[in-house]
Amino acid sequence: MLQLKMPGSVVVKSTVKAILKGNRIPSGIVGIIPYLVYLLAAFVAGAFSMLLTRQQWLAGIIFAVLTVLLFAPCFLGAVRWFWRASGDCFDTPSEVFHYFSSFFLYKRAMKCILFLMFKCFTAFFTCLLPYLIVTVISNSWIYKFLGTEVPLWVAGLALVQSFLRVVGIVSALVVISRYYLFPAIFVMDDDMLLLEAIHISVMVSRRSVSSFVALGFSFFGMILLSLFAVPLFYTAPVFFTAYAVHSRFALVNYNQNLDRFNYQQYNY
Repeated sequence: MLQLKMPGSVVVKSTVKAILKGNRIPSGIVGIIPYLVYLLAAFVAGAFSMLLTRQQWLAGIIFAVLTVLLFAPCFLGAVRWFWRASGDCFDTPSEVFHYFSSFFLYKRAMKCILFLMFKCFTAFFTCLLPYLIVTVISNSWIYKFLGTEVPLWVAGLALVQSFLRVVGIVSALVVISRYYLFPAIFVMDDDMLLLEAIHISVMVSRRSVSSFVALGFSFFGMILLSLFAVPLFYTAPVFFTAYAVHSRFALVNYNQNLDRFNYQQYNY
């Protein structure tokens, strides 16, 4: 069956431009707030580290905890705001804190973040497991622990180790790419189950991930510009809106192809 193609980057960008036209200020505020929360988490972590022990590991732990507790729900709130904006529903900028508005919503956001982190960790661990096994085998300390000499063939594992590391990382990224629609699907419905959202993401991304990668490359210049903090007021809304628009196109395209398939099967 001939598949309907995903709209290209040009269509997504023109749609983004139309959505943001006349809404630059509120969208800029919403887009910059997660970044400010991220900076706040980094500042608090650094301050605690300086005041208490001046230990970098403590700053890293505090920063990681604050990122999960503060930045992640705020980021999901921004995704939700731009998702609704892509559907012609512009909320007030304060809705970026939607997942802080009740304990139920905050707990739901925490479950989403922790679930996604678990899926990503599982993907990396599974794909890098052969590399980790070879790394352990090629280390001399294990043979010292066993009280034996290091076998001569261990020296030849360096090339295998490098190969497995590259293959493992690439494979993990491919697996994780299946979850890229998960945040957009999650914010669609406050009652949607996490497993349902991740399942939909995996199914839809099979046909849409390549166009999403192409969309990302088309924003390469703007991504470089975003390395400087000030342009984020302009670029962040574009990125958020492009993600929302692409996600809508991906879901619609998947449903259209599914309907065509069912129709042809039924009328065969």
